Amino acid sequence: MLIYTALVVSAIMMLAFFTYAFIYRRERGVRYFMWVVMCRVVFACSVILELSSDTLAAKVLYRNIHQSALTLIVPLMVLCVLDLLGKDKWLKPRWHLALLLVFGAQVALVWLNPQLGLVDNPPRLVDGYLELTKTPYGIAFNVACYTVLIVCVYYLIRHIARARPEIRKPGIWLVGLGTMSFLVAIVKFALPGLSPWLLPISVYTGVFGMAMLWIAFRNQLFSIVPMARNVVVETMQEGILIVDHRGKIIDSNPHLRPLFDPQLILGQHAPELLAPWSEWAAACRSMEAANLEIAAGTGADSRIYMVKVYPLLSQRQRKLGSVSVLVDITERQRRMEQIARLNQMKDQLFTVVSHDIRDPLAVQVNLIEVLEEDKHLYGPDNEEVIEALSEQIRGTYTMVENLLEWFRGQKEGIVLHPAPLELAELVREASRLLLVKSRAKRIELRLDVPERTAVMVDREAAVLILRNVLSNAIKYSRRGSGVQLKATLAGPVVTLEIRDQGVGMSAEQLTAVFDERRFESFPGTEGERGTGLGLFVTRQFLRLSGGRLRVESAPGEGSRFFIEFPAAPEHREAQTS
Repeated sequence: MLIYTALVVSAIMMLAFFTYAFIYRRERGVRYFMWVVMCRVVFACSVILELSSDTLAAKVLYRNIHQSALTLIVPLMVLCVLDLLGKDKWLKPRWHLALLLVFGAQVALVWLNPQLGLVDNPPRLVDGYLELTKTPYGIAFNVACYTVLIVCVYYLIRHIARARPEIRKPGIWLVGLGTMSFLVAIVKFALPGLSPWLLPISVYTGVFGMAMLWIAFRNQLFSIVPMARNVVVETMQEGILIVDHRGKIIDSNPHLRPLFDPQLILGQHAPELLAPWSEWAAACRSMEAANLEIAAGTGADSRIYMVKVYPLLSQRQRKLGSVSVLVDITERQRRMEQIARLNQMKDQLFTVVSHDIRDPLAVQVNLIEVLEEDKHLYGPDNEEVIEALSEQIRGTYTMVENLLEWFRGQKEGIVLHPAPLELAELVREASRLLLVKSRAKRIELRLDVPERTAVMVDREAAVLILRNVLSNAIKYSRRGSGVQLKATLAGPVVTLEIRDQGVGMSAEQLTAVFDERRFESFPGTEGERGTGLGLFVTRQFLRLSGGRLRVESAPGEGSRFFIEFPAAPEHREAQTS
């Protein structure tokens, strides 16, 4: 009676382990392993029923059941190991079907043995126990099955051996306890005369099921999927170095190979290994967070790494060690150095533009102004030449001015000095700069800006903004037309409307002009060319001044540019009072 009780308890323990595995059946490997455990439960139950039966037929029936369960364990173990190793291409339905067909055929032979006699010799009862001996085919098949299981255990141990130390030990215990029943089965197969004694023992090894359950529960082997360490740590592109609180290296991954061999550093003291990088060694020793850069190698093989050190803390915030993450930033550093060199070349280029191009252009502008004042002395033919020269020189000078202003803002950062300034004075100054250009096209500039309308702006920035927008209006106005400038005060904003009677713009052209990812420009009414940089610089300076630029336009109806400037404080106070 005691024997049967022990057998039942062993079966219940294995069933409890199956229940725990079933809860985590979606985890890698567990989805097959739980059916291995279920086969062991079926085996244990069939052994109990066989031992409690009296007739030969009943014993043969239950023996066939537990032989079928043991046979199906083999393909399930193969699938379990393949799943843990991540061999997903071998886990496709066709391979499932192939395995099940092979071992399903063996199960069929077990049940058809009374008719075919291929697996076992005729059974007989000896002292109330069923005695079965294997045929040569049965022996060969069993040897093949045990060989497959041994190979599976070998790869399983190899897989677990690469896991983290805190997972490695319980994992090995789990495999060791799980193979006890297989070892008993091998002994029973090799010594069939001991079958009456070994059969209950093979069930008693189910006691180890409770130990397996405790190990799995204690270390949460299923719920945290420790084997994912191979997928995450081994395949990630960053180097990983884990040091415990005693300063010993307990884990790493292959991406540390440029610094040292990961297989040879386990167990070494981090301060000695990291001696060339004192800051890194100090961070690991103190188990404090750190972010630093290190260099390794010499010459063409030199590499630069960014090292981030993180402390490992227990639930009670006790320091357990540190983990270092290494990112190879060599290529990024080289690109940064290349960009720095290109920026230096760009600075030199714009210095040349500033001194060797802008200054001579300014001289040419002054000379062309002198020629324009006396162009009536040179005859009609020469007047056209002077006008063409004036347009080209002034256009080039304006483009260079805008380019240099943009570059100055990119290089140094634009620092504006806003002050209360009369808008009418700023408009007159910008108009004066474009007087020759407007006269050349006989375009009248009509100014409607009330005196004592003050705006809070930087003088140079405001004149640049007004000059660019007004120049744009003249460029797209028809010869003999006019451009009107009108200012209005509304709350804290002074709006200057610049309205031309030019060709206007379509919605697509408006979108292109205001696209800051590119510089778009269209020919003027008399073929004037531009770069599109002027409006870009205008918007940039307006944003920095606290204003904005709006445009209303339609083809054939001209354009209305609205420049919004912050009103001077006295105007704001007057508005509120």
